[in-house]
This record gives sequence, structure tokens and C-alpha cells, in this order.
Amino acid sequence: MTEQIEFKELNEQQREAVNCSQGNKLILAGAGSGKTKVLTCRVAKLIQEFDVKPSNILALTFTNKAANEMKQRIENLLHISSQGLWFGTFHGICRRFLKIHWKDAGISEFFSILDSQDQQRMIKRVIKNKNLDDKIYDPKALQSFINSQKDKGKRISDSSGKDDTYRDIFKDYEEVRKQTNSLDFADLILTTYETLKNKSELLNYYNKRFQHIMVDEFQDTNTLQFNLLKALNGDKGSLYAVGDDDQSIYAWRGARSKNIQLFKDEFSNVEIFKLEQNYRSTNKILDVANNLIKNNKKRLGKNLWTLSKKGEPVYLYQAYNNDEESEFIAEKINWFVRRGFKRSEIAILYRNNFLSRRLEVELNARKIPYRIFGGFRFFERAEIKDVIAYIRLAVNTSDNVAFERIINVPPRGIGEKTVDCIRRHSKSCSISLWESIQNLEELKITRSIDSIKSFTEIIKKISELTKTADLSSLIENTIKLSTLKSYYGNQKGEEALSKHENLEELMSHAESYENNNLDSDDLVRDFLDNASLEAGEYQSKTHEDPVQLMTIHSAKGLEFPIVFLTGLEEGIFPNERRNTEGDFLEEERRLCYVAITRAMKILFITHADGRYLHGSFQHLIPSRFISEIPDEMLQNVKSNSNLQSVPVSAPKKKYFFQVGQRVRHTKFGEGIIQRYEGARDDLKLHINFDNYGYKVLVLNYSNLEFL
Repeated sequence: MTEQIEFKELNEQQREAVNCSQGNKLILAGAGSGKTKVLTCRVAKLIQEFDVKPSNILALTFTNKAANEMKQRIENLLHISSQGLWFGTFHGICRRFLKIHWKDAGISEFFSILDSQDQQRMIKRVIKNKNLDDKIYDPKALQSFINSQKDKGKRISDSSGKDDTYRDIFKDYEEVRKQTNSLDFADLILTTYETLKNKSELLNYYNKRFQHIMVDEFQDTNTLQFNLLKALNGDKGSLYAVGDDDQSIYAWRGARSKNIQLFKDEFSNVEIFKLEQNYRSTNKILDVANNLIKNNKKRLGKNLWTLSKKGEPVYLYQAYNNDEESEFIAEKINWFVRRGFKRSEIAILYRNNFLSRRLEVELNARKIPYRIFGGFRFFERAEIKDVIAYIRLAVNTSDNVAFERIINVPPRGIGEKTVDCIRRHSKSCSISLWESIQNLEELKITRSIDSIKSFTEIIKKISELTKTADLSSLIENTIKLSTLKSYYGNQKGEEALSKHENLEELMSHAESYENNNLDSDDLVRDFLDNASLEAGEYQSKTHEDPVQLMTIHSAKGLEFPIVFLTGLEEGIFPNERRNTEGDFLEEERRLCYVAITRAMKILFITHADGRYLHGSFQHLIPSRFISEIPDEMLQNVKSNSNLQSVPVSAPKKKYFFQVGQRVRHTKFGEGIIQRYEGARDDLKLHINFDNYGYKVLVLNYSNLEFL
């Protein structure tokens, strides 16, 4: 029955992976190679031909969607109920285990699960109870620290990497968590692992129970998940791990890409299969992807191919600036729509959130519906709305909405009780919230007085700037005075970095807005109104057939007939700010590979000679990822060209040095060239020195030795 239903549809590599003997198997499944079909057919094979009971199979995924899809397929294939199957996410399966074995785990039968916001609120409470400054001990940073320790299998007794205060907060957090009979997400897995390791009889039971363990997206597992799999698998287990080391892009949230490399060392008698036939993209797109990713050294290696037609060439567009880049993309979207494509079949991908801003402006101007997938429009992002709120209040002190938004942003020790006291006074006197804090004696507030005074001074300074400074200076100084820049700049992690970049993009936008509205009578108010209007433009609904905008991380697992991959310049992609993080370059290249393999039929790669960055226009050079693709695989296009034409662009400028080359300076020592800008006598090199960090040197005066 199964053979007739689905096995006949498998290609040779898939069939080998499905029909293999029992034991530990690693399936290297390339993008678009049909891994879900292989997993499903393997489960069916085990049940039908190896006489394995469904209850003896454990399947672990990273999303409920993937788990439910597998369950549904199994039900349809074998005509059995999925009720008895242990199919789910790591967290879901561990919750199920702990609900059964709560006594062995030493927890309450009726434990509750803390989501991310619940956990953060609990950490905030601990910080407050210890009378600590939450500007110094940021709740989000502490949350990240606690979760990262647990993801490594560490409790407070063996935690490391931060000061004693961090560990004290960690200790107090754990005490409060236990008192409230709660488990956070990381706890679900850690407590399960600890219970199995401490209860040998229980571990032996599950070693025998789960004769076969299936894992999807194995490249996304962290240290603790890897160790849990080892424990459950035991000495005579049969672990079937499906993953792609070339699509490991989540190191920043704990995923350990080397787990795939470790698989054959940590598990016995491992057999490796490769799924290389792609069912998504054209040959030409796959050739580009293969040639890019082969530059990574730490990979097991595979080469995607397809039986589909060669299709369109991969197009490369060089813009003068980000305005020209956005105009080109918008023009091409309309060109495709006129030829019968749906807008929802088109995706614009970018490395950094801030790059969406100029794209949004252009799409709005041309009335092209769009959606930000997995995120917010630029002017809807919290950090942007915060800056705007500071200026709104400075311009109009009666703006109570702006007041309430920023009175304690960033955290300055003004709690809800104090704000509620201000509200009551404002209402009783029929005055604005701002007017209420001008006479603190009437408020009868004993706490937060210094913080309120400090806030008042900030708004007054910004108010003065609105009268004297140009718009770009106003934005820049507001970000500094509010301490938003330093607040996000001092945080670590992908989210904080994205917020910091968005603030810098706002500065760039202000300068551009200023240059384009020279005839404005009241530039500041016009800017505020424009920001409100853009934030108020609700995202297009599905029925409006919107273009899809998203970061590459958000695009993982998705596919689109037409993809625009934007912003491929050194310093942006790969991102210069991540150059201190271990194997960052290989991860950035994997991220680019993921972006390319989202395209089914047509792929555009775009870059600009310059962009407004950090509040000023900067000259940029194409990403090294472009140079790693053979020239004959890319077709240069001009803005006004049809896709069938073969326009010629200027050859790439050659210099005697290269991005990525090591140099030596008499004072700063050795470093690596990250990018360069300018030309001739004004040529500047951006260099990350091993001991002195990031420096910008004028080539003619640098006295550099090129190694």
C-alpha cells in the first residue's frame, strides 16, 4: 500500500535514505530536497515493514507546524490515528514527559510555563527587589544570560561568563520561579534531561520505549538538545537526524552548527545520506548557490542539482544609492505584475531590518501593497516610535500619549505607581501630564523625584533643539539625550543590534527628508506628521495581494517564484558589526545561501555604490559574496532594461589590496580590511584591528604593510 502511495515518487537518493537499515543515520538534506517527504516515508517504512509500533517512535521538530504536518501525512499514508504518536517540538515533548514524571523531576504536578514576557517580568521583579539599577542590569540581557546557561545544561552552581551580580540575580530568579511552581522554556528541556540522567530506571525505560528517534532541522539543535538526544538514544538506539549544515543560521540564539559535524563522532556506526536533488529552484539559481557555499570550509559538502529547465539567468543590479536600488525593485515588481505574476509571489529579502525603510517609501509612493513578514513597518518599530514620541512631547507638551510612552523609556526608575499618581493629579486639575510634573510638591511623590527631574530636563533640551537645530541634528541629539542609543548599544544580541541599526537609519532618513523638503514651513512638524501617517498605514491584507518583505532569517523555510536579494555591500552583508563573533563569516555566507535558495524561478541580487549610514552618505563596495560567484553566472542589468537583454555594466574596480586581507600598522598592529570607500587620494580603509578594534584610515597616510 505504502509503496503504491508514495514510495514510488521518491528519487534514488530519497529512496536510499528511506529504505536504509536501522541504526544511527544522518541525512544531509539540501534546500528544497523534500526532507519532510523522506521523514514521513521513513516513519511509514518503520511501521509497515520493520513492524515498529507507532508508540516506539519519537519525532522531534522545531515548530508545531512541522510536527502537525508529519502527523497528518502519517495518518493519510497509513490510515491510523496520530493520538499515540510522540510527535512534537522539543519543548512540547519535554512538557509531555514532565506532566507524566513530575514526581521524579521534583516539581509540582500543576506547574505553569513561563513564556518569554512572563520570564522577563519575573527577572524585573528580582532586580527591583535587590534595589539594582535596571539600566546597568538590563532584564533582557539577564534573560539572555539565564537562557544561554540553561541551553548549555548549566544551573546557577556551574554558570559562568558574567559577574557575581548576574549570578546572584540568576539565583534569586530560580528561587522565585520554584516558589511559583513555574518552568521557563529552557527549564522544560533541562529538567527533562536532568531527570533522565538522575533516574537510571526511567532512562532505561525510554531507551527501550523509543526504539527510533527522528529529528528534523538537526542543524538548529543547541548543546542541551544534543545531549538530550544522546541520552534518549542510548547505546543501541536508532537516531535518524535530518538537517543541512549549509542552512545553520541561528548561532545567535544558541544553535550549534557543529552538532552535525559531531554526529558521526558522538554516535556509533553512523551512516550518512545526502539529498541533493532540488525541487524548488532552476539550475542557474542552484549554480550560484553552490558556488557561493563551497567557500565555507567547515561543511560536510553537497551539491544541489535539479531536473528542471535552466530558466532565467541570475540578475545583478548595481545602483548608485539606496534610492535608485528601491526604484529599480519597484519598477521590476510592476513589470512582473503586468506579465501575470501575483505580487504575493514576489519577495524582497534583506540582511538587516533597517534596509526596509527606503523600500517601504518607494512601494508606498507607487501604491504597491506590501507586508513585512514576521515584523513591523519601519515607523511602527518600538525604538523608532520612542524617538518620535520624545520629539512630539517636546513640540507639544499636551501630548499625553507621547508622555506615557517615554516617561520610563529607557528604564529610569519611574514605576507604574508614580505614573498613576501623575495621572490622578492631571485629571483632578484638568491639566496635562507634563504640567503635573512641573510642581512635584503638589504631587506628593517621595520616590523617583530625581528621575522625573532628569526627564524634564531632557524634554526641555529637545524643545530648544526643535527651534534651533536642523532636522538631522535634532534626531541625532534626541537619540543621545534620551539615552536610547547607549541603552541599545550596550546590549548584546541580534535584536539589540537591529534596534541600534534602526536608530541610525532614522538619522539617515531625517537627513534625506530634510534635503527633499527644503520648502517646508515647519520641517519638524511635517516630519512628525509624515512618521505618524506611515506608521498608521496598516499592513496590506492577504486579499490585497501584497509583496512580501522580510529579513533572511524570517525567510527560512519559505519559497517564492521571484526574489530580490538586496543590500549586498561589505559592512552590511556580511555585517561588519558581527566580525568579532567566532565563525561569523561562514554563518553570514550560509545566510546568503539560504536567501538565494528561497528563489524558485527568478533571482535578482542588488547592491548600491553608496547609502546613508550612521547619519551620513557612505561609499560602499560590493559584498565579497558577489565576487565569490563566477562572473559568467551573473547577468548585469540596467534599470530600464528588459530581462531578455544583455546590458553591459562597468567592470569591477581592481585595487592592489582586497577585502579580507590582513595588514599591519606601526601603532595598531595587525588587522583585517573590512571594506573601503572613496577613491584616489581620499581612499579610506575600514580595518578591524586585533587589539585596537575598528579604525578608519586614509590609505595615503596610513603607512600600512599589506600581508
